[in-house]
Amino acid sequence: MTPFFRGIGLSMNIANSYLCIYYNVILAYAVYFLYYTLKSVTGNLPWETCKLEWSSPNCLDEHNTLNISRINCTNEFLKCKNGICYQKLSFSNETLNCSSSGLISVGVWKSAFPSQDFWDKIILEKSSSIDETGHLVWQLVIALFISWLCVYFMVLNGIKVSGKLVYFTSIFPYFVLLILGIRGWTLPGAYEGIKYFIYPDLSRLKDYTVWTDAAVQLFFTLSVAYGGLIALSSYNTFHTNIMRDAIMVTISNCLTSIFAGFVVFAFIGYLSFKTGQSINDVIQAGQGLAYVVYPFAVTTINGSVFWAFLFFFMMLVLGLDTMMASVETLVTSILDGFPFLKENSLRRKITVTFICFILFVGGLIFCFQSGTYWIEIFDTFSGNWAILLIACLECISVSWFYGFENIKNDITAMLGCQLTQSKYFAFWKIMWAYVSPLVLFLVCLFSWINFKSLMLNDYVFPVWSNIVGNLLSLSTLSGAVIWSIFSVMKTVIIEKKPFKSLFVPDMGWKPLKKEHCILVNELHEKEFRQKLNEGITNQVFTFK
Repeated sequence: MTPFFRGIGLSMNIANSYLCIYYNVILAYAVYFLYYTLKSVTGNLPWETCKLEWSSPNCLDEHNTLNISRINCTNEFLKCKNGICYQKLSFSNETLNCSSSGLISVGVWKSAFPSQDFWDKIILEKSSSIDETGHLVWQLVIALFISWLCVYFMVLNGIKVSGKLVYFTSIFPYFVLLILGIRGWTLPGAYEGIKYFIYPDLSRLKDYTVWTDAAVQLFFTLSVAYGGLIALSSYNTFHTNIMRDAIMVTISNCLTSIFAGFVVFAFIGYLSFKTGQSINDVIQAGQGLAYVVYPFAVTTINGSVFWAFLFFFMMLVLGLDTMMASVETLVTSILDGFPFLKENSLRRKITVTFICFILFVGGLIFCFQSGTYWIEIFDTFSGNWAILLIACLECISVSWFYGFENIKNDITAMLGCQLTQSKYFAFWKIMWAYVSPLVLFLVCLFSWINFKSLMLNDYVFPVWSNIVGNLLSLSTLSGAVIWSIFSVMKTVIIEKKPFKSLFVPDMGWKPLKKEHCILVNELHEKEFRQKLNEGITNQVFTFK
């Protein structure tokens, strides 16, 4: 809308590109699990029982295959992170530690699900730390290729095809969630899980990371500041009721999250009941909730293969829905930036092919044995405070420099004056111009002040990985920063134009059709004449 802030769009595309690179790897996990699920149609799921070849010493399944005993590991014993309780003293009364040799086990104080060991050692072939890169897990590479192949064919022919596919990818997960919910709500312990979900721990509100995580999660699910809403809404007709759509999307998103919470926590409560662990111990960070907790929960239910297939297929469909929108956003941005690429369908298809190939190659880093650690870094830092700051700059750009009255006139042209002339429309000015930028900036500020080293369950990431993560966040902002510097040098230094001209709405910002330009011109005439009187001759909305 204004030349100085055009780099915000570049930052959105950088953030969206990072998302496309690592998010499809999470879909690859679902593809890999589906493979093992289909292999087990006539038998049991491979992660149903602990197996000596890959399970850990504290692995506990429903049948207690390894015959382990759970005990309360008091101070008289040696409590180690591997979940096993050992004798504290040797035969010579020497005090032992967890790294001592010849430790004698007395029981297990924290058991591991067989799905956890299957996830770590079979699916991921996970290394002990991010410093150990390990080898490329070729099964994950194949699964990633299949995931990208699905995304590629879904976006290849443009929004006309992908837009129709969305009807299935959006509605089908609700159907699966309802089926899983009905089953989960009838399981023992489900009430305790739901109770844990609906009765929040209000003391956590003092933790600033809770606010940051909540804001980032909302921005991710709504695709705010990732460019998705802007790119996809560009395919709307001029008079589409964007106000109605914005409210409906926001409300339906929140209701879907609440509904999914009731389903997920019903199974978490059931798993807590079956294992005897507290709900806090059952819940896991990272991808563990989807690929550890639920896979094990279904093994304790009759027809486990069916429930597993239903869940992983739902995960795949949900992920494809997200990836389809994200890749379409990236493709739309590139085609709009380089119009010659969309002159015919062949050029568009070549562009889509190139984009998908580059993103696939970028995702190979997550297919190494240390890949899951890198996913945590990208997931935490690429869409953290940087996204909130981008949204803050977007609010400032639109409300203060493009001007609230201008955006109001644009909405009037699209939706009519009955909405914008209402006294309640002032609410949007307060939110866009004051409340939203202030809240977003404060959340960013507190996230900087209270920065904590990245952790994944009990694993603490090394210092260098946190530095890399913060550089990743800064690179997300590089689009806005580099463009602002470039625009100042080009406009002020080279073209010798006044600095304030950078903040005048661009004359290219106008509706596509002539009749809509005329309509918008009429509404902007007052502001346009005022700008001319002030000596600013940039013809903002004049149609030529």
